[in-house]
Amino acid sequence: MKIEIDVLCQKGLVRENNEDAVSVSGLILRDDATTMTVDIPKKGFFYLLLADGMGGHDNGEEASEYTLNTIKELFQNRMLGVETFEEDLRYVTKNISFSLNCSAAERGQQLPMGCTLTGVVWHYGHIWLVNAGDSRTYRFRNGMLRQLTTDETERGITGDPDADKSLLNCIGGGLEGRLAIDDLEGKLLTDDTLLICSDGLTDMLTDEQIEARIAEGATAADLYRQACEGGGIDNVSIIIARIR
Repeated sequence: MKIEIDVLCQKGLVRENNEDAVSVSGLILRDDATTMTVDIPKKGFFYLLLADGMGGHDNGEEASEYTLNTIKELFQNRMLGVETFEEDLRYVTKNISFSLNCSAAERGQQLPMGCTLTGVVWHYGHIWLVNAGDSRTYRFRNGMLRQLTTDETERGITGDPDADKSLLNCIGGGLEGRLAIDDLEGKLLTDDTLLICSDGLTDMLTDEQIEARIAEGATAADLYRQACEGGGIDNVSIIIARIR
């Protein structure tokens, strides 16, 4: 399987700093962009992950980077079993969450640092979808965009989009850090496109707008520019992965 990857992670127009981070199989990007083509090994691993530091909480950028770096070490040290992958990764995610919560408590943080996590992992012939929070992973096929993840949020009634949305699950943030893992075997085909993004994109553009742009062959930079035209009120991270 060959994948053409287009990645962007930027702070947007309003935030003072960028709390998002993305990882292309251990290459961690923030305030950067890159493109590459990768052959996925059948006997090995590759992953595309995105972590969005929680806005309004302390040290969101530290939470997202710590989470992705810890996962990088796990893969590099072959600490995720082939037959026990789901169990191992869920266990590790809870440990990451515990470490972030403990660090926040030691610092006396009123709002413990945390982050979302979403993306796709190819691991020794298996394909896994992972998710915690409200960052999203989509599949684009035959002109149609389908959200593969489920937003773990609840809405209020104030009318303020930021105030109305609260996370029910994340890594750290004073929570346990439950990781949803789904088997994507047989669900990704040649010419499918994966879109992995933070809510800095989806709060600015509707699914219909994103679908139309991807159908036109939009790049990550194209989507970022459109999100900024819509206000760019949050950090924006985008991974577009086209399966060839």
